[in-house]
Amino acid sequence: MVMILGLLMSLMLPAIGAGGGRNLRKQGDRVAATLELARQRAIVTGKPHRVVLDLENGRFGIEWLVTEASFLGEEGSLVEVEEEIDPYAVDLSPPLEDELAYYPIPNKFGAMEPLEAGYFFEGIDTTEGWIETGEAFVIFDADGSTDASQIVISDPDQRSIDLDVAPLLETVRIHEEVD
Repeated sequence: MVMILGLLMSLMLPAIGAGGGRNLRKQGDRVAATLELARQRAIVTGKPHRVVLDLENGRFGIEWLVTEASFLGEEGSLVEVEEEIDPYAVDLSPPLEDELAYYPIPNKFGAMEPLEAGYFFEGIDTTEGWIETGEAFVIFDADGSTDASQIVISDPDQRSIDLDVAPLLETVRIHEEVD
C-alpha cells in the first residue's frame, strides 16, 4: 500500500509543478501579445506606440504618440472648435513636437493590465541597461522597429521566463528557464 501511494505521488508531483510553469508561460504570452499588438498598431496607424511596464506593480499597457486633441477625439469626447473649419482645406503640416505626447490607446488594451497574483516583472534589459524599478518602456517607431530588449517575468517559485523583443522581427521570442 505504501509503495502504491509513493508511486502515485511520484507521478502527481511533476504534474503539479508543471501547472505553475504553464501559468508562467501564460503570463509571458499575455505580455508578448501586447508587445506584438503595439508593433502592429504602430505600423498600421503610422504613429509610434510604446508598451508601458510598471515594474513595481506588475502591470502593463499600450500608449501611442498623438496630440491631445487626437486622443480626445479617439475617445469619443467632443473637441470644441471655436472657429469655422473649411471642409476642403487640408493641413498636411506635422504637429509640433511639443504638442505630441503618449496617451493610452482607446480601448481595453490601453488600460493597464496586471499580471496574475504572484507573478512579477523581475526587470527589463534595454540598450540603456538593466531596469528593475519604476516604469520602463518598449517603444515601437511608426515602421514597427524598436531597440532590442529582454523582459524577465518570474513567479514565487523562482522560475522565470524571458521575452526577447527583436528590433525588426514581428514576433517576441519566449525563452523559459529549464530546471
